Amino acid sequence: MSRGIMIAGTHSGSGKTTISLGIMGVLSKKYKVVPFKIGPDYIDPTYHRLISGSFSYNLDLHMLGEEKFKKLYHEKARYGDISIVEGVMGLFDGRDSSGFASSAHGAKLLALPVILVVDAGGMSKSASAMVMGFRDFAPELNLAGVLLNRVGGEMHFELLKECIEKDTGVPVLGYLPKERDLAIPERPLGLIPPEEMQDLEHSLERLYHLIEENIDLDGILQKASPVENNTTLKQKIIPAENDPKTKIAIAMDDAFCFYYQAGLELFEEKGALLVPFSPLRDSELPDEVSGLYLGGGFPENFGQVLSQNKSMQDSIFNAIEGGLPTYAEGGGLMYLMKAIRDRDGKRHPMVGIFNGEAIMTNRLQNFGYVTAEAIKDNVIATKGSIISGHEFHYSKIEGSSDKISYIIKKPEENREWQCGYIYKSCLASYMHIDFYAYPELIHNFLSNCINY
Repeated sequence: MSRGIMIAGTHSGSGKTTISLGIMGVLSKKYKVVPFKIGPDYIDPTYHRLISGSFSYNLDLHMLGEEKFKKLYHEKARYGDISIVEGVMGLFDGRDSSGFASSAHGAKLLALPVILVVDAGGMSKSASAMVMGFRDFAPELNLAGVLLNRVGGEMHFELLKECIEKDTGVPVLGYLPKERDLAIPERPLGLIPPEEMQDLEHSLERLYHLIEENIDLDGILQKASPVENNTTLKQKIIPAENDPKTKIAIAMDDAFCFYYQAGLELFEEKGALLVPFSPLRDSELPDEVSGLYLGGGFPENFGQVLSQNKSMQDSIFNAIEGGLPTYAEGGGLMYLMKAIRDRDGKRHPMVGIFNGEAIMTNRLQNFGYVTAEAIKDNVIATKGSIISGHEFHYSKIEGSSDKISYIIKKPEENREWQCGYIYKSCLASYMHIDFYAYPELIHNFLSNCINY
């Protein structure tokens, strides 16, 4: 029977990602682990997949809504022995002051037990007060156990364990010692991607050793709850030779890597054949494609290489000019502008479908959950459509006079702005969306591709 559990933290930086990765890696040696990530993070799931060997799925209440949030979890969790859901920020931190879309909100919806990661560095009995506060803040939440991070040693752990269990009744299931090399380095917008990490394999082996030595994995498995048997496992449909799929070129490399796995799988279920290509390394788009999907990523980190690959830029420009249905978001939007200017002011020419430039800045321009209203028809949505997504970028567009398709709103801040640049059958936006939440948008895009 499939089971599941959530690993959450008291705050960002508590160590929940490191501990989650370690537990996933060790358990994957014996079990089929299905990883999940609460929230819109793109990079943590790449570590999940690397470590577990399984795709990781984002559970984001803002983008998915409650019903699809639950559907996605139950649909994917049933393929594994144990599902491990990594939380986001602190346990109760969400979209706004209500805690909507927080880890706690998700755990309640899925009836998941929560293992709380506490940064116990420099604490003893004060850790009891912290755990007691989290326990009593939401008594309806199943706080099934505690894991301690940055512990000074075995004696420090025994003192912490005695205090917490005596004072709160919440079992302490283990710890990680204070070791600087265990933490994965960060940069703006998240962790350093695994492909950029040096000596990652060595660091992971050290982490796995410490997890096996100091954490009660059997105890964690016993706390996990059964996955509800309320969905039917889908059989993979293999199309007949006379029923070809719609070929969509999808940018996949170090510069363009931000995609939600559940959305990509739904594209395939709806009849798309996703054909990966690299704007960094390939000279032109794949042959005979009917659509183009440019996801987000870090094109600003590869400005010189992208700008020097003129043949790929020409291939994309000519295809879009010829009417190829194209959807781009985040880094994909930047790539379709005339140029990207880096923080040193150096200009890197890009595809040039749109006449603005993406200017890198030293501060976030927009960050967090947003909602878009389509004020013009575009390649994925009709006028009047409402779409939930998120923005997170250190760049801004200057000098553009292109047509706009979206009014973007951030209701809790009472702000709105325009985005969603359109040209022919191309839409490019800073807003990222999870297509799993919007099968109708996939249908619209594929219909445009078939008509093309």
